[in-house]
Amino acid sequence: MSVFDREFTVHGAFTRQASVSPSAIAISEAGAIYSYEDLERRSNRLGRYLEARGVQAGDRIALLAERSADTIVAMLAILKVGAAFVPLDPAYPVARLAGMLRDAAPVLVIGRASLAHDVAAAAGDSFVDQSVILAAAEPFSAEPLWERADAGDPAYVMYTSGSTGRPKGVVVPHRAIVRLVCEQNYARFAPDEVMLHLAPLAFDASTFEIWGALLNGGRLAVVPGAQPSLDDIVAAISAHGVTTAWFTAGLFHLLVDQRLEGLRPLRQILTGGDVVSPTHVRRAQQVLAGCRFINGYGPTENTTFSCCHLIGRDEVAPLPIGRPIGHSTAYVLDDELRLLPEGEKGQLCVGGEGLALGYLNAPEMTAEKFRFVPSVGERLYLTGDVVRRRPDGVHEFFGRADQQVKIDGKRIEIEEIETALRNEPDVADVAVVACGDAGAKRLIAFIKQAPQASRDTLIRTIGERMRRVLPAYMVPSGFRVVETLPLTANGKIDRTQLMAIPDEAASGPTPRVGLEEAVARIWGEVLELRHVPRDVSFFELGGTSLRLMNVHARLPSLGRAPLPLVELFDHPTVASLAARLETGAVSGVRLEVEAAARAGSRQAALRRIREGRLGRAS
Repeated sequence: MSVFDREFTVHGAFTRQASVSPSAIAISEAGAIYSYEDLERRSNRLGRYLEARGVQAGDRIALLAERSADTIVAMLAILKVGAAFVPLDPAYPVARLAGMLRDAAPVLVIGRASLAHDVAAAAGDSFVDQSVILAAAEPFSAEPLWERADAGDPAYVMYTSGSTGRPKGVVVPHRAIVRLVCEQNYARFAPDEVMLHLAPLAFDASTFEIWGALLNGGRLAVVPGAQPSLDDIVAAISAHGVTTAWFTAGLFHLLVDQRLEGLRPLRQILTGGDVVSPTHVRRAQQVLAGCRFINGYGPTENTTFSCCHLIGRDEVAPLPIGRPIGHSTAYVLDDELRLLPEGEKGQLCVGGEGLALGYLNAPEMTAEKFRFVPSVGERLYLTGDVVRRRPDGVHEFFGRADQQVKIDGKRIEIEEIETALRNEPDVADVAVVACGDAGAKRLIAFIKQAPQASRDTLIRTIGERMRRVLPAYMVPSGFRVVETLPLTANGKIDRTQLMAIPDEAASGPTPRVGLEEAVARIWGEVLELRHVPRDVSFFELGGTSLRLMNVHARLPSLGRAPLPLVELFDHPTVASLAARLETGAVSGVRLEVEAAARAGSRQAALRRIREGRLGRAS
């Protein structure tokens, strides 16, 4: 375990580790391995190239890329020249990416060449292909660069859902990242740990994965592909000898249900992002006898984890979120930000060395959420989560004080979805409600239509329109037109009444007897629907990427040749998927996706599918 020094930068800590174990394997990826010395020398060359292009300390560089050793080299190089990286998910809608780029104003955008056209309006001449820029850096010196950053300087800007109707960029300093993985008490970090790299770069779990390995002399095992299946995940665990993995609560539950045996190599499993099921933990504990299970809690504003809890074998629901991790603080405060005694519910406010600097270009929001609290004498982030502290110092979680929700482990501000819907001309007003329990939560939008709007057209097209401006996980799985939105006595929308409105069964032709019926049965089980039409997209029925993984894991029960998970995006209806399973026929959509993949743009193709421009009902 590396020692925590609050004056270390991320790249400084990495360089120290590389000097201690230069020949140790740092990254394993698709049959290739990279030593610490490889990463050090390649990032030094790229850093010098970036300086030659005019990049200066304090600049920002966007990374529109997938998980890979090359991307981590780019991260290190950016940090070594004193700049900060801005990880963006290539699967996001173009409009959302463009908005983030305008807000971040990066001096360069590093990504796949195939994505350049999609973001041309926002990136302009600043877009550079990742493979080209790495090749161009090869002639430059691999000698170390002198330090250009301090531990308190920005290391990255990560965007989260925003209650103002647009994403907000959280500015995270070097010190916060080093604190997350050095001299810590919530998990084991050591040179013999192999950490799974599964999280998208724009999701802050990737901070734990990448630097948890590379700042402690461990090995990072990269899971390839933008949309890995459960089989891909367990295959990577086996092939790389992974010992530590982080999964969202939903993915952990799914792995326990469908591929528990594939987790046997793991010594540590961290899970969180939503309420964790004790039943699933107990099942995993029975099979994975030597594995530790840790419930992790924390907002992006406090750098991935604020509190963690080692789950015992006799734990009962609900599982607590634990105590503050090392170099961190956590307090339960009342509405006046006064410290509450043990056992009383209040807002969890977190601080310490993991605290973000604030929100990019949003001083008022920063001042609202990051506050110096006289009662404890610290600057804290106000999480909005309701907790209480037990006598043993462990915190128990009771939900939110506002409308923020988690879907598949991703933070969503309901107001951002409602703002996007209100921007549509045929929507007069709207209320979005999260229905269901933590393990199967779904978003339903209740819409009051504009006077001139057509109800049928609105219902038929609104989902596709939302997929053009919101990430797939933020698009409601159901849209219902109501005459009025019920109000409480104080004039606010009564969401309790809305949730009481009976669910509407999906309409559409019934699947044909045979394979279509069998596929529809699997979809119905996963989506919890009584009727699954044969010609309606999986995502329009409430599907998410995690639920699609669940469907994919169940398809072998049909006795057909296995399909890659990405092909389920190609065939998003019962009819088209059954035809693909039955005949193996290659659709025009699949040909287009494969052509895009050959050009290096599989991620862009998946995004077009989610936006409704490919893979429509057939």
